Amino acid sequence: MNRFAVSGDAGRESGLPEELINSREKILAYSGLPSEQAHQFTSYLEDYKRIQGDYRADRDIRRLTGLLTTMFFEIYGLVARKVLQEKNPERVYQMFLQYGFMDEELAGKENALTLYEMVNKMQGEGKCAVYNGQDWLGKIMSREKEPSVNDFGLDYQDVFREKKKRGELRDEDKASYDEDLDGRMNHEVGSLFKMGQRLCCGRASDFFPIFNQGMVIGDLSKSLVTPQRIEDSINRILQVDFSALYRETVYSNPEKGIRQELIMQRVWPDFILMPVFGAQGVMWQSLSGKLMNSPGRFLFPIFTSADLDDLMIETVAKFRWELSRALSAYSLSDYQEGSLVGDYSSYIQFYKKNRDLSSDAKDKLKVQIEKKRNNTGDVFSSDYSTWILYESRGMLRMNKVARDILFKHCPFSHSIRDSLEKQPLFSQLIRQFENIRVRKARLLEARYSKLQRSGIRLDQELEDNLLYYQS
Repeated sequence: MNRFAVSGDAGRESGLPEELINSREKILAYSGLPSEQAHQFTSYLEDYKRIQGDYRADRDIRRLTGLLTTMFFEIYGLVARKVLQEKNPERVYQMFLQYGFMDEELAGKENALTLYEMVNKMQGEGKCAVYNGQDWLGKIMSREKEPSVNDFGLDYQDVFREKKKRGELRDEDKASYDEDLDGRMNHEVGSLFKMGQRLCCGRASDFFPIFNQGMVIGDLSKSLVTPQRIEDSINRILQVDFSALYRETVYSNPEKGIRQELIMQRVWPDFILMPVFGAQGVMWQSLSGKLMNSPGRFLFPIFTSADLDDLMIETVAKFRWELSRALSAYSLSDYQEGSLVGDYSSYIQFYKKNRDLSSDAKDKLKVQIEKKRNNTGDVFSSDYSTWILYESRGMLRMNKVARDILFKHCPFSHSIRDSLEKQPLFSQLIRQFENIRVRKARLLEARYSKLQRSGIRLDQELEDNLLYYQS
């Protein structure tokens, strides 16, 4: 059958593939939503389309947006579950799950055709695991990935414990709870997707979950965030901040007699593309489980007209901050001494008494703190962006104290250190840093040589750890 065959006068006039004609009705029917709710949704959406853009109807638009948003995510979960179970290849349903497309009139003909051609162009093999909404929910349903935390910071197992405390579930319900695919799906759509899509939009007042032509800025096809764009963007940051995705973990291999070794391990995050045209990246989780080597979860809009590198820098900054909090395992007021969060919190808290800061530097920092509403993490994120974009190129924008902390916790890659070593404000920092790494590398070489002499072959994790300090 010709995919671009059209039926009836409507099809001939629209110039759209037959599959996209009356897409909303097809999606609603496929979802299995009760007919009364489906009619209600249709009525709300037609009202929205009728008054969209009329500033005199702002209150009605906000009311309709709220009603449609609640129903949209219910429909989204129903369609996702069915498509994944049936492995349904029809593009209209994949466009809905991947891009939020639901209505060809709302999307506009050219955009609908562009989306139609884009479906399944997300493939890309690399170090980064990049998922669109449909693929990610497939991982949740297949149990390859555990559901994400909700907006209260509770993951799927935390929710079970909370329900058990309230007497809603018992220990004997645990097995069925874990096997409940509907429950896993509802948790993920109701937490990660419902909030993540809104956050990735950028401005809460602009958020609407259904793809519409009013969202699109510029060329839609050039706005698509692909796995290759994600990988290129994160790699540009790693070329500057080489340790951004590393964390200290405990390695053991009892079979080889290795009981415990502290190693630096690179853990790539999962990148999940929300079905929205947006302007914000989101660091949703720094860890995806209780283990310190579990991957974080980064959210990005699947379409953006913003500079993806800027979004990535801000997201990595928040990741560094939250990972430091998670690894320190202390309360906000008692962070482990020497951690990124500990050092930066002390810097912000006691800057007025800091003799290493000039009066001018203190005044500038005061303005920065006020601008970030006394949020220390946001102050760090702002400085991290300056660190990556300017300081790494020798364009000095930061005060001495902030520079020292950033160099300690977010050191530049070898090539950048070489280019900056003759600058007075960096030379001492670079010498100290490299001396420490040389000593650490020598200790590891001696330790690992001893293991090898005793007949133990180094695993890849140990070789990578040594390379981390040598390079």
